[in-house]
Amino acid sequence: MADQSLLTDEIRALVGQATESREAIVSEEAVRRAVGVYGGEVPSLEEGGIVPGFVLTGLMPEGDNIRIPNLLPKSVLVSNEFAIERPLVLGERLMARSRIADISERLGGQFGHGLYVRSEQEFRGLNGEIVGRTASTLMHYDPAGAEERR
Repeated sequence: MADQSLLTDEIRALVGQATESREAIVSEEAVRRAVGVYGGEVPSLEEGGIVPGFVLTGLMPEGDNIRIPNLLPKSVLVSNEFAIERPLVLGERLMARSRIADISERLGGQFGHGLYVRSEQEFRGLNGEIVGRTASTLMHYDPAGAEERR
């Protein structure tokens, strides 16, 4: 088990930091990718057609995440959440913004020393209305300190 915390002042200062808003497009590729991850059938992909709300989980523009220092050797996605305020429309342009909502730490346990990073994303229409929100938690961990299962 690790004997000291990785939650330094530098890491704690990341909580609350946000990116600038960037354009995200509800594209055919985004829909196919989301259906590939979450399952189901690809809906009719006609411009202006309604698409599943979970498409939001994969819409963040490339490189638009706040990075934390690579402190531990492994990582795994723990959760993905989404909430939509109105239907998503194929081809629409949204403004997306991401922020670090929380960072917590666990010493020991099944996965060893771990940092849990929760990020939240907000999507707005071009007129400023909230379209939806997503959140994900990524666990960074070091299995070297993991407890053996019995």
